[in-house]
Amino acid sequence: MQFESPMQQYEWFFACPQFIEPLLAEELLSLGAIQTKIGHSGVQAWGDLVFAYRALIWSRLASRASLQLAYGFGKDQAELSELIKTIPWAEHLRVEGSFKVRFSGLNEDIRHTQFGAQWVKDQIVDLMRTPEGIRPSISAHPDLVVFVNLHKGKASIGIDLNQKGLHQRGYRDPDAYYALHENLAAAVLIRSGWPNLLQSKADTLCFLDPLCGSGEFMVEAALMALDIAPALLRGGTVAQRWLKHDPALYEQLLSEARERQQAGLAKAERLQFIGAEQDPHKLATAKADWQTLGLAVGVQWFNQAPKQLPFNNFQADQGLLLSKLPFDTEQHALTWRTVYSEFGQACSQLPAAFQGALFAPAAAPLAFTDLFYSKTYRYLNGRDEYQLWTLEKLVQKAKPNHWIAEDFANRIEKNLRKLKAFIQAGTTNAYRIYDADIPEYAVAVDRYADCLQVQEYAPPASIDEKTAQQRLDQVLMTLAEVLQLPADKIVLKQRKRQKGSEQYERQAQLGQSLVVYEHGLRFKVNLSDYLDTGLFLDHRPMRWWMQQQAAGKSVLNLFCYTGAVSVHAAAGGASRVDSVDLSATYLAWAEDNFQLNHLKLNPYKYRMIRANAVEWLATCQQRYDLIFLDPPTFSNSKRMQDSFDVQRDHVSLLQNAMQILERDGILIFSNNFRKFKLDPIIQERYLVEDYRLQSIPEDFQRDIKIHGCWLLRHKR
Repeated sequence: MQFESPMQQYEWFFACPQFIEPLLAEELLSLGAIQTKIGHSGVQAWGDLVFAYRALIWSRLASRASLQLAYGFGKDQAELSELIKTIPWAEHLRVEGSFKVRFSGLNEDIRHTQFGAQWVKDQIVDLMRTPEGIRPSISAHPDLVVFVNLHKGKASIGIDLNQKGLHQRGYRDPDAYYALHENLAAAVLIRSGWPNLLQSKADTLCFLDPLCGSGEFMVEAALMALDIAPALLRGGTVAQRWLKHDPALYEQLLSEARERQQAGLAKAERLQFIGAEQDPHKLATAKADWQTLGLAVGVQWFNQAPKQLPFNNFQADQGLLLSKLPFDTEQHALTWRTVYSEFGQACSQLPAAFQGALFAPAAAPLAFTDLFYSKTYRYLNGRDEYQLWTLEKLVQKAKPNHWIAEDFANRIEKNLRKLKAFIQAGTTNAYRIYDADIPEYAVAVDRYADCLQVQEYAPPASIDEKTAQQRLDQVLMTLAEVLQLPADKIVLKQRKRQKGSEQYERQAQLGQSLVVYEHGLRFKVNLSDYLDTGLFLDHRPMRWWMQQQAAGKSVLNLFCYTGAVSVHAAAGGASRVDSVDLSATYLAWAEDNFQLNHLKLNPYKYRMIRANAVEWLATCQQRYDLIFLDPPTFSNSKRMQDSFDVQRDHVSLLQNAMQILERDGILIFSNNFRKFKLDPIIQERYLVEDYRLQSIPEDFQRDIKIHGCWLLRHKR
């Protein structure tokens, strides 16, 4: 439709998500803008009212449209007031009308946006007030929205032309979850090549989303294909009470949009849409939106995973596969290697007529799909950065990327050869197989039955964060390959310093507990939910020592943790075992360990005592034959009156423990503070035997400083 009469040219601003500004500029030019200028999260455009209305009706990328009224100095209230006075407000707003102010930025006088909005409102009201006192009012549903933006001493003032957000299409369920806005979905579709395919002469055209979620890409692709203007769905697009609004012109352009929609629907026969989603709730949302829109086009829905879809049966002259791939930083790389590789393998079964695109968070390792990509783009989805990979052909590499670290793999195999006799002896199925042997791969790897726990250490200062993450990813995939373990059997533990009650609280809620054995006894371990697993592997020899020495003796286990030493003492025939710890969680865990070994708790033989071990020890009146004392390096739990530091406090701790040790008894003192030094006064007062070397198990021989261990006896 042509408009021959010359019309006044205006300056407009169209907002959009960051990184799609060039696409929006191209769209605005196609809708009649005579000039555009790309800015941050938006585009300035110059054009007449016909252009502005077309943009409001047709833009698939803009989120808001504004008419620029003034631009100038605004470093303080005086300059901003002068700029406001230059605007002929009566040309835009009725004196008895209503408005509200959208204010952003600060200047020398205005330090709060709410105050700024109120101040601008007062300025406009004072300028428009009639001698009779008639003036515009403020309303939550106003005739106009006035915007003011301050930036670096400059101010721009204008009015919003749209009543509703231009990203809206009017079909979405307000209670349903959607992963991205409609205009962002449109931007992804454009860069994926969907509009180019629509312009092709292909007799049949297929759009496929095998991870369709709530159908964001499916619906937007259909609206593009059927040439349905967003404004026809949205309703209430333009600020109808703006004094320069031309209802006849706007309605004329809406009629043009309706005609194009009818023409688009006439071409629907060549289109086929296929969406698949495992989550039935998301799939139900997608289906409901499709029905709400009444999209008269062929569609198939599958409640299946991508690897279950019959990809080789999806036939078309041309097609596009586009999916938003899942990613969660809480899941380690091995999980995504498996998921993405399976996805890439499934997609590669599509006929050669299909091209593809993958949309995912910026940190997602899309290379794990082993698909060839041609271009990459950046997007901002809310506050999260995303990436788009476009794929000219959906072909998986004949030789997938090699993610295995050969030197790390060789070291794992070497360590396992060294431990072969130990492992085959069957003493335990919980042991360490690697401990930062190679500095570049700074992890500890422990085997617990058929699972692995990988603990990440801080990388060397010379290694940047990205390289460290890549090496950690390599570690996980190498372990899976060398040890032939699936992803769900490998648990990554990334440590952080714990404070106060965090020492005893859950760090996750994954519930990955299992039972391991050691010297004929069974113990519950948890590889993910707590700071430690529940079984200190490096203390295995001392637990065995306790089992061998405990027959007929009274045993005290201070800072007992999950009671593994107590279980060994009880199994060794101890006459009495008392276990003391401040944590109710760990004492309950200790009870579980007793029950696993058919040891029945009773107050006369096996006791669990919840108390601050330091304070309890200072007031204890009982005596013991064997005392096991393995305190933390440092503790500042809120349940303690004072903090505990093993270097600072060990003298008084040991002296109190020795006071309740029988004359011929033995106290086992251990801690894992690498810089710990036993105070000479302890060696002067008691017989002290350095038992470190005897206490280090075979699988920890590379790091004999993993803990210190001493046997203390009374001097005769």
